[in-house]
Amino acid sequence: MSGMRRAPRQFPPPGSTAVASSPWILVSVGVVIMVVLLVIAVGAYRGPGPDFQPVPPGQPPVAAAPMPERASSAGYHASASPPPVVPGLSPRRTDPPSATAEAMPTTSSPSQAAPPAKPSRTTAPPPPPAPPPAPLDARYQVLQVFQGGFIAEVLIHNTSRGDLGWVARVEYPGGRVVTAWLEGVPQGTFSGAGGTLTYRSGPELAGGSSVHLRFHIESAGSRPARCDVSGRACRGV
Repeated sequence: MSGMRRAPRQFPPPGSTAVASSPWILVSVGVVIMVVLLVIAVGAYRGPGPDFQPVPPGQPPVAAAPMPERASSAGYHASASPPPVVPGLSPRRTDPPSATAEAMPTTSSPSQAAPPAKPSRTTAPPPPPAPPPAPLDARYQVLQVFQGGFIAEVLIHNTSRGDLGWVARVEYPGGRVVTAWLEGVPQGTFSGAGGTLTYRSGPELAGGSSVHLRFHIESAGSRPARCDVSGRACRGV
């Protein structure tokens, strides 16, 4: 044992022993470094940049016009931004006039407008009045009734002062005209077809005078469906 030597004991350097025994020193150094970097960053953010241009005294600051946004779906850029406004000068309109305003025609005021023309209305002339009936009075009566027929007359009176011709018409539907004559005066002409008697006077009837037209009717009632003399209805029907 006396022949073996003991190895000398090695001690750590004095600085490493202090760091190992005190770790808060490293933390403090890191915090200091972060604070310094933060101060440098804040100073760089607040400082003026290289493009900074001071505003000359006496002129108000001019706000920069916003850049036009790009159309999202139209596929083209918006129109160029208007020029900056210079103090003391009025801005000039640069956009083209509206096409709607140019295309709209100018209308005159209601006071200057010409009044509408009234449509011409063509009216037909009124029809001429019907001629008055002849001044003749006619009265119907049945004189005699027998088996299968009867005899009737129409008394015709001229109420005017002049001589008049006349036409008598008597209708018996379903009947038959046997004969007709004028009583006591020159005869006229008659026709009977289908129960209808038409008698035309011979000589004209003098004004204020009368004549008896008599006729024989068969297979019909004594009341005629129609009786008139020159357009005037018979009385007594």
